[in-house]
Parts: sequence; structure tokens; C-alpha cells
Amino acid sequence: MKKKNFDFGKRLQDLREKNLERRLREFKPSVGMRADLEGKEILNFSSNDYLGLSRDLSVIEKAIEATKEYGTSCSASRLISGNNPLFHALERSLARWKGKEKALIFPSGFMAALASIPSLVGTSDLVLMDSLCHASLWEGARLSRATLRVFAHNEIEDLKKLLERYALKYEKILVVTESLFSMDGDMAPLRELVELKERFEAYLLLDDAHGEGLLGEGGGGLATALGLAEKVDVILGTFSKALGSQGGYIAASQEVIEWMINTAKSFIFTTALSPSCMAAAASALDIIRSERGDLLRRKLRENICYFFEGIPTSTFYYSPIIPVKIGSEEKAVRVSADLEKKGIYLPPIRYPTVPKGEARLRISLTALHDFDQIDYLKNALEKYLHC
Repeated sequence: MKKKNFDFGKRLQDLREKNLERRLREFKPSVGMRADLEGKEILNFSSNDYLGLSRDLSVIEKAIEATKEYGTSCSASRLISGNNPLFHALERSLARWKGKEKALIFPSGFMAALASIPSLVGTSDLVLMDSLCHASLWEGARLSRATLRVFAHNEIEDLKKLLERYALKYEKILVVTESLFSMDGDMAPLRELVELKERFEAYLLLDDAHGEGLLGEGGGGLATALGLAEKVDVILGTFSKALGSQGGYIAASQEVIEWMINTAKSFIFTTALSPSCMAAAASALDIIRSERGDLLRRKLRENICYFFEGIPTSTFYYSPIIPVKIGSEEKAVRVSADLEKKGIYLPPIRYPTVPKGEARLRISLTALHDFDQIDYLKNALEKYLHC
């Protein structure tokens, strides 16, 4: 039997011709939001480190201390011998922060998403997902083998129609959305979502990866900001954005978390998160919940407001994620390259991260940017911001 020919060279060439090829580039952060990109100094406007805590000296020191005490790795899954004492303290803090009974830490946010949906629903159930949810949530939904239906982005009426149509046909229904959407920067209509899930006796999963640290009292996220934490059944979070570390977690009821410990494959069958990452996340969380965290959020909000001065827009969210929609993949690649020549790093966001023909540049503002840097960015992007 003749083997099938997997011509990866031809497939890569096809990606190049469609302006969809990705490649790894050496990127070395330096001071503030400056970095060295393959030997050239640039201003970084692509980072998710919204509060700048990955470079905070006290956070770094805690990571070093944990490494000295516990080593560089937990060296096993948590159910074997990797359940380091740092886990329980951080999980208790996360649960309180999110207004939940318990939390469970994973090595990454992607792995937390993969674990959550298959643990909550199965073949006799239904998942209703916002069309712009993160790829990790889509993968989790597929792994669950539940029936998957999609509602138009942030369209409550569309979700309502799906619930009316399917509510009596499935054992359980899980509604999935994000708090702050990673590529568009807009927020979920969480009050309306909670009302619908209660009316139809569904469950609600909220991915708060980009909202936590930024929104609500103590940076607790969108559900905290709206006083709805108790009514959101499961909240996903990550350490890799505002918390300036690495790792992910799920916050929910005690029963849900204990069920995931026993069923979530991306928890059971993987080496536990490193001590340094946990210590860094715990230190960052302490800062976020403190007066200093309030000051960092205030600075970030000032930067966001300053960016929008003089820019006509019908929608203005206090979001650090600002999409500059370009359209074609070819043009997005070209504009990004032109900006790089000016010392601005904004890589093109293309299919499959966003739909075909909706390529964009994704600005991420942080508390470490200053007004001069924002002015420089706005001047470089002027013709795209005012169209």
C-alpha cells in the first residue's frame, strides 16, 4: 500500500502565498515596554502584561525564593507527588478573589479551558458558545462531545432563541463566554447572560482571562465588578496576563472542583505548575488586591483614555485591548512591517485567530506605557485610526 504524500513544503508555501505563515522571532524584553527584537530596539504594544507585574522586582524575588526552596519543578502530577504546599495557599486566595468556594490550578490557561467543559458536560448535553470565544474553549467543547451551537457575538436575542429551541431537548445546557474578548476588546453583557441562564436553568462558564486584575474591586474581574460572582457557575482565569506569571485555574463550587480533580485529563495527566510560577502569581495577586494595584489600574485607565482622545468612536470600553481592523491578510502584514521599521511592534493578527478578511493589529496598552509612547503609536497609525 502506497503511503500518502504529506507535502509540508507545499503546504507551507500555500500559507506564504496567503500571507498566513507564522514564524518564531527572538524577542527579549528590556526596560518598561521596550524590547529587543532580533537586534533592534522596539516599543512593545502586543503584551498581555497589562499591569507590568512580570517585571516587578518583588514578584521576581518571590519566584527566586520559591525556586531556591522547592527547586525548578514539581516533577510529577499533583495527584502523584507534585502537590507542592504553594498550591493550596494560592488556590484559597484565588477562590476568595473570585467569590467562589474553591479553585484548581493548571499549568496553563489553555489546559484549564480544555479541562473545564468536558468535565461539566457530555454527549447528552448542549454547549452554547459565543462566536468569538478563545480557541481553547472551542477545543474544550469539542472534547466534551456535547452538542455545540454558536450564538452571534454578544447577541442576547440570538442566545435566547437557541435556549428557547433547545432547552427541553438536553439534560444540561452550558453557556460559554468571555468577560473581555481577547481580539476585539469588548465586554460580555454579563447581566443579561445571567438572567437568561437562570430563566432556562442553564450553567454559565465565564473566561475572565483578560478581565481579571483590571475590572472590579481588587481587580476581581467582570463578575466581581457587576456583583454577579455568585451567579456565574464556573470562572476561568490565567496567571499569564495581569498576574505576570504562567499558569491557569478554574474557580467554582467545592463539588465542581472536586469533580474536576477526578475527571479533568489535563489536570490528572500532567506535571504540576512550577513553584516559581506559583510564587510569582501569588505575589502579583497580593499587589493587585492592594492599594498599589488600584494605582496601577488607574494608570492603565489613564493610558486608555489618553489613547482615545481625538479618535472618533461609537463604542468606548475601558479596555486595554484595541483592535485596528485592516481587512486583508496581505495588508495587515505590510502595515505591521511598516510599523516595525518605525520601532513599533504590533504583529498582524490573521486567520485562524480571526475570521478570513478580518485581519487586524491588536494594540495592548499597559500601565508601563507612557503618554509619549502612546503619542508615537497614534501618529504612526493615524490614517488607520480615523477611518
